[in-house]
Amino acid sequence: MVKTSKDTEELILQFDMARMFLAEEEEEEARNVVLLQDITERKKTEEKIKDQLDELKRWQAVMLGREDRVQELKREVNDLCGRLGERVRYESQKKEERKNEN
Repeated sequence: MVKTSKDTEELILQFDMARMFLAEEEEEEARNVVLLQDITERKKTEEKIKDQLDELKRWQAVMLGREDRVQELKREVNDLCGRLGERVRYESQKKEERKNEN
């Protein structure tokens, strides 16, 4: 069967080579040992995991930014309640402010 360029697939190969010395009865003989391993699937999997991790980091940044904004809005509501003489609605924010003061 003849393969066209559409039929070809890119492979990622790992090439390892080592020199081994074998002791035969009277002589020491050197041999090269070569290992060629197809690591295409491993690299594809690593790339997929990296992409997923990058997406999770983006979501984490969005969620942390959102949480900061929610806390900022709660402080603003508490401040407005104080100006109007009403009770504070978000006690947790008062506790956070006290922690930050210390």
